[in-house]
Parts: sequence; C-alpha cells; structure tokens
Amino acid sequence: MLAVAVAGQVLGTVESRLEKSADGTWTSHELVTFSLIREGGGDDAQFSSTTQSTSVYDAKHELVSDVEIEREAGVTITRKVTIEGNEIVSSYSGPGRADETKRFALPDDYRSSLAIDFELVEEWRRTGQPATRSFSTFNADRERFEQVELTLTGETEFRHGDEQIPAYVFRATEEDGTVLDSIVDHDFIPLSVNAAGTFVATLVDEAPKLGEAGAGRINSELPVTGRTTSRWWELAEQQVTVTVEGDDVEAPTLWEPNHYHRVEREGERYEMTLLSTRPDPNFVAPRLPLDIRDPEIRRYLEPTAMAQSDNPKIAAEAKKIVGGETNSIIAAGLIVDAVFRSIDKQAGVRGSATASEVLQNGAGDCTEHAVLVVALMRAAGIPARVVDGIVFASDQGGDGMAGYHAWAEIWLGDWIGVDATVNETGTSARYLEFGIDEPGSLGSGGKMMRSIGKTKIELGPHLTYEEQG
Repeated sequence: MLAVAVAGQVLGTVESRLEKSADGTWTSHELVTFSLIREGGGDDAQFSSTTQSTSVYDAKHELVSDVEIEREAGVTITRKVTIEGNEIVSSYSGPGRADETKRFALPDDYRSSLAIDFELVEEWRRTGQPATRSFSTFNADRERFEQVELTLTGETEFRHGDEQIPAYVFRATEEDGTVLDSIVDHDFIPLSVNAAGTFVATLVDEAPKLGEAGAGRINSELPVTGRTTSRWWELAEQQVTVTVEGDDVEAPTLWEPNHYHRVEREGERYEMTLLSTRPDPNFVAPRLPLDIRDPEIRRYLEPTAMAQSDNPKIAAEAKKIVGGETNSIIAAGLIVDAVFRSIDKQAGVRGSATASEVLQNGAGDCTEHAVLVVALMRAAGIPARVVDGIVFASDQGGDGMAGYHAWAEIWLGDWIGVDATVNETGTSARYLEFGIDEPGSLGSGGKMMRSIGKTKIELGPHLTYEEQG
C-alpha cells in the first residue's frame, strides 16, 4: 500500500494487486482512497472518494480493457475502455448519463504503458544504458490521447524497513510538463512516486488514518503581497509578479498570453499584466440564435457528462431565464445573474458535481457555479466552456488575497470570461488562467500540481475602468 501526500498532507492511499494467468495475460487491480479537507475561500469542506480500477492486458502486455468505478457522496461514476481493432471504445455512466459511448481512432504511436515498460527493461538489460520511449496513451476522463516520454534510468534495491526489494527507476514526462519519478518492483507495481515534490506516494505497512479525524488539509488560498483598489470589480488592468519557487524552468509555461493576461516568463518568475474581458462599450452583441460554423467553437454547444445541456430540467431553466431575449450578451448576463442568485455559496456535496446535480442541490462553490453556467449557456445556444486557474481579490483596505478557482467563458465573436460566483459577465482584471477544463482538452491538473505550495503573487500598479477611459 502507498500513502499519498500532497504538499506534505496525507490525503489517501493506493492499493495494487496483480494477477498473472497461464496464457500470459495480466490483470491489474487498484483501489485509490482519498479524504481531504479543503480550507480557504469560505467554510472548510470535506470530500472523500474511492476509485476502483481493473485493467486487463494481453500476452504482449497491450491493453485489452479497463474499468474504473468512482464513488463519492452516494454518486457512482463508471468509465470503461476497450480496444476494438484500430479504435478505443470509451463509455461513461454517471449522473444524468447511462452508457454513453464514444469511439476514438488509435494513433500510430499508441501503446500501453505496461508494454513500454517491458521494452525499456529489455533494452536496459541488453545495453546497460538508460532507455527512452515516446508514445501516446488514452485519458478516458479527458477523452483524448496524451503524449508521454518514459525513461528507465536504472535499477536499484528499494529499502523498506528490513526488506530490500529489487526495483526499476523510471521518469515520465507528460504532455503538460509534469515529471513523475517512480520506483517500481519487477512486476511494475509502484513502491514510490514523486511529482515535483508536491505529490508524493510512499510504501507503508499500515494504512494512514483518513476520514474526518485524519483527513489531510489543503489550503486553496495563495500568499499575496502588495495592494490594489478595494473595488476589485472595477479593475481594467493589474500588473502582478508571480513566482513559482523551485519550478522546472525547462517545463512548459504555466501561463500563456491570452485574453486574460500578457505574460513574460523568466525561469520561475512571471511578469504579467492581467486584463479585463469586459466587452468594449462599442461592442455589438450578435443576435440569438447564433450562427456558429467553426467546428472548434460549435463543440462548446454540445452536452457533456459534466455540463448536461440536453437535460430537460436544464433546458427548461435556460428557457425560463432567457425568455425571449435575443441580445446574446444580455442573455448571458441573465444566466450569470440567475446562477449567482440561486446557488448558495458553499461547498457542494462532491468535489466536482455535474450541472444537473448543482441545479437540483442549489449549492456549490466555484466549480459548481461554472459547470451550471456552461450547461445553461449551451442550452440557450451560447458556446461556453469551463476554465480554471487562480483569481485574486482585495479587502476593504486593498490588501490582496488569492486562491485556486474555476469560472466559465462564452463565445460571442471572442471569448469573454463570466464568473457567477461574483456575478461578472465580462471579468475584471483578476484572473490567471491555467487552461480549459473540457473533454478533449489537456486540462490543468499538471499545472496546478506544479504550483501548489510554491506560488507567491506580488501586486503591482493597476488601472480601473474609469482610469483607463
């Protein structure tokens, strides 16, 4: 069993078990348990979940099938992946969805990580030199293939108490720049895992105490120095210096220049000018229904497992909110305002609830506000997506405060940030975007992992809308 710690706080365990059959097939079983208390941004919130997975590999160690069952707060989500010829068949069952199936063509470089493990070991033993492969794997949660570079750097004797376990040492570099260092036994079962010193899993003899009494605590707030206007909602521009101490300077940038910020990076230091996404006073909003022909934009009108815009209750709610309004920016503002007023500002019953759950429960934090806004926007015919990153605000004296955050953005010719937690349609200059949190996107989990416990923000000069003119 591995004990899992994030930023020094023990949050869960990983139990692995392997079955080898006479025909050469392998079946891997894994049980992941998490329990944490999230601090910051309001009242503390506790979340607990278990994820049970079973992976079957053929005699050549290529994946045959994988089943993952996640349970949290009485909700069960099941993801299944099977290989059929040159396709991956991925199915999902969860709140508001039953056996939703999608097919994905296998890229030429697709391999199972287990098959690559065996290849690297064979090369290592033949040459005595570190061995590397680049390949793609399938992420069922994100519904995309992702690039991985895996290196077997050598062998070692892993010490655990009085025991010495023959082991391999691997380093994996993922597409988002996350580097995972792991030590595994000769059946490739992990003995230790380290991701940038933030996520650390170590072999233990006894399970750590989890649950209410033993849950680890993760603070979502970030240290901020400097001052800005106390009327943060009036910020048109805000200069900030962000330092991510100890980050890999060779890793991809954490923040890209876009409609939320201009960015200059020097090593672990980022000089940023945060920007408002509020439409220009001369902006002419397109009329509903929108004529969206670009497939890259049209996909943000489609329902997803999280943003179920085809749910009858969500569709009815969107129609009730928007009514006969045809001005798209006004319609969007009506949706943001409705979510702001109707959803209690407290932690949801799950870490990330779906839109239909949020509508039913009437409560949630930033993730719940964002996913419901996206579902309602799409139901109203406005392309929308969830994004996440960091947001800052200020107290009455202008002292800054910041935390990890999720919000939404809509497409009305350009992307416009909207945040129902503070009722902004067109966000003020306070947002540091990691990335898009939608199926098919890379996501920002790796970026968040690199930044937790290492990020400091210094506020510089600012301009309000009035000062900007």
